[in-house]
This record gives sequence, C-alpha cells and structure tokens, in this order.
Amino acid sequence: MAIPDASSFSHGSEPGLEIIFSSRDGFVWASWPDTNATVRLGRHEMVAAMMQDFLDQDSLGRRLGRHHPPTE
Repeated sequence: MAIPDASSFSHGSEPGLEIIFSSRDGFVWASWPDTNATVRLGRHEMVAAMMQDFLDQDSLGRRLGRHHPPTE
C-alpha cells in the first residue's frame, strides 16, 4: 500500500504515540512513524465531520466537567 503523499499533520507531544493524518485523492489516511501501518479512514468530508463532532463533544465534556466536578 502506498503511503499518502499529500499534506499531513502531526502533534509530537508524546514520542512513539504520534499519529500522522494525510489526505490523498479525497481520502484521509492515518499512519504511525517507524511502522509500515497506514490506514484509510474514509472520505475527507466524512472524516472531517467525525473529527469535528469528536472535538465538539470533547469541548462540551470539558465545560460540563468544570461546572460539575466529580463527587467521591
């Protein structure tokens, strides 16, 4: 399987756990440095919408968590 050769983004905050997202021919791919693992995640529009939904839910959870800290 060919590695995507278009734009990519990675956030190297934790070495060894980095994921690189790439876009090629209308599809989004995920790959991991130092491996041959490359996964086609889906069409760009679908993956972008799913990622945005995840970020929105994460943001809501963080806001609610600030207003209602867990009780023990």
